[in-house]
Amino acid sequence: MPFQYGGHSDVGYKREINEDNIVVTPLDENTILTIVSDGAGSKASTLQPAQIASGIVSDSITRSYKKNKEAVLNNPEIFLEEAMHAANRCIGAFKIANEELYAGFASSMTCAILGTDESSNRPTLAFAHIGNTRLYLIRINKNKIPVIRQLTIDQTRAQTLRDEGKINDIQYHLHPDRLVITSALGLVTEPPIQTFSGTIKQNDILLLSTDGIHYAIQPEPMMELILASNSCEDACETLSRAAIAEKYNDNCSAILVRCL
Repeated sequence: MPFQYGGHSDVGYKREINEDNIVVTPLDENTILTIVSDGAGSKASTLQPAQIASGIVSDSITRSYKKNKEAVLNNPEIFLEEAMHAANRCIGAFKIANEELYAGFASSMTCAILGTDESSNRPTLAFAHIGNTRLYLIRINKNKIPVIRQLTIDQTRAQTLRDEGKINDIQYHLHPDRLVITSALGLVTEPPIQTFSGTIKQNDILLLSTDGIHYAIQPEPMMELILASNSCEDACETLSRAAIAEKYNDNCSAILVRCL
């Protein structure tokens, strides 16, 4: 497989329920599906919305890939988006069926399909995103310096303030409205979903994370911890330990993929 990958999910600092969920599913020897989701409204005695949403997306993509591999590879962002809409309808159905029990059900999600472009032999990336989970790209630039860049856009009230120029990037990291989600699976009937499809580069590193990681640790320190780790699994566990050490009160989950 042209990728190395690993993941880790932790209940985090002062939390009793882990509402996060991570999935890494090899679709074949050259292609993987990765999902990180962060649920809301969970109760210890009920199903977890992040697990429900991740399961639906994983099952939908896997079934579609087995049925028509070429269709998925040619239009991965469309299949990811439709799978997320299916998850949105399912979570909505829970809320309609029992409003008292599932009223707060929702989930942020970032999911990505990584493969290989046959014509150029370059890695390919397609992703779909909603809420405040994130996808980062770590790349060595032309000056041979590693740089981390956030590919997804948070769907939060604070992001709206940042887009309007009312707060800057540094203020966003601590702004209370960064926790106020403006869109998520199960929150609205037709949620806006950010999508992307294209090629990336060999030696690129991709990080999918929940806000328990990226709100606890700034991007550059995250990158330093990742580059200092011995493996993808070790990097994800290190990020979780660092978030807990910051005493950030949230679940913390991450998936890391290295393009070989």
